[in-house]
Amino acid sequence: MKTLVVDSSAVMRRIVTQMLAQMGYQNTIQVDTCSAAFEVLNQGEIDLIIADSQMTDMCCLKFVKTIRQRRYKDVNFLMMTLDGSLAEVNEARRAGIDKCVVKPFNFECLKASVEFFTVKLQG
Repeated sequence: MKTLVVDSSAVMRRIVTQMLAQMGYQNTIQVDTCSAAFEVLNQGEIDLIIADSQMTDMCCLKFVKTIRQRRYKDVNFLMMTLDGSLAEVNEARRAGIDKCVVKPFNFECLKASVEFFTVKLQG
């Protein structure tokens, strides 16, 4: 599964990428802005985007809404957020986000979310 990790924090990108590697997912690309994420998406197939809710160049909800209007509209989307309130989760789902994880999260939490997408991709 090819994964794109989008977070302005280099530390957070590294942590998520290391967790994915521990799960056996080695094909991960890291970027620090939504603009850079669009460049990656335009270059090829991505199966899963894991993005922070608070990006420096674009709100995550605007990012996913833009993605859903383009040719990569079917990409799976996992949002990392500090605010796990029902209101935010509902707003995220309306925007097109498939699943949310609340920071700080542990390995098992991320693994469960990623496995959800793995099963979904396998049909």
